[in-house]
Amino acid sequence: MLDAPVMQAATAESLVHVKARTESPPGYSRVPVPAEKVSWATAFEAYAPQSYTAPQVLQNDLTLRPGGWADEADPVKTVARRGPLRSVTGRPIQLDASGHPLNPAGRTGIRGRGLLGKWGPNFAADPIVTRLAPLNGELEMLAIRRKDNGHWAIPGGMVDFGEDVSATLAREFEEETGVALDLSDARLVYLGYVDDPRNTDHAWIESTVKHKHLDPVMASRIAPLAGDDAAAVQWLPLTPENLARLHASHGDFVRRALASAAAGSGDVGTPSPDSNESPTPRTR
Repeated sequence: MLDAPVMQAATAESLVHVKARTESPPGYSRVPVPAEKVSWATAFEAYAPQSYTAPQVLQNDLTLRPGGWADEADPVKTVARRGPLRSVTGRPIQLDASGHPLNPAGRTGIRGRGLLGKWGPNFAADPIVTRLAPLNGELEMLAIRRKDNGHWAIPGGMVDFGEDVSATLAREFEEETGVALDLSDARLVYLGYVDDPRNTDHAWIESTVKHKHLDPVMASRIAPLAGDDAAAVQWLPLTPENLARLHASHGDFVRRALASAAAGSGDVGTPSPDSNESPTPRTR
């Protein structure tokens, strides 16, 4: 059971998004949203974004296709089937007048679900696994290069319907890196909204992020091999430049993990409070 300070820190989610309103995956065409107009509480009479839901999402409607992974085209029917929508932290999801869930971080410049299957929050799990490099003691994370955008990322993925998030963490890590690793003792470092380019006004990603630091013996036994969804896998040095270029909110997740570990046991590098500075490796 997590103590109160750890849970409080992990659920202090960031509801500010930049990538979710400035980056556009294939098929997306966002209208500009000025920073001062992002909040739903702020009037924006000229706001008239297009609605886009990818064909592969519509084709996988679970009420029409056996084995489908996406919700119905009508969010009202989804709420009737699933019940009231809630975030990963348990917060009720606000709906607009037509029954569409509203992104808790505000406007994104596009309606519909985009590439995401679920109306409202789409739950993900992201395992951060770190080590100290054997040659120079530099702090590294086992990372994958995504095939869709070429960005380095935490080797995580979406939670299957009815799946326990702990199972998702281990399953996705093995699928992406080829490494079977016990993550039952990984430390919770974040629970909440993800600033992801796939997010829309009505569908977005929320993640459970956990961190495990490997000792030298355990790290030496790992032989990563990129899975089907990864273009490459490697131990990535956690330099300021690499952190800044990580996919979606992953750089923020790693900073949180390192800060949490440093405050707890000091087994990994100590990150600077300034997010532009690199963690300093700490050796025994």
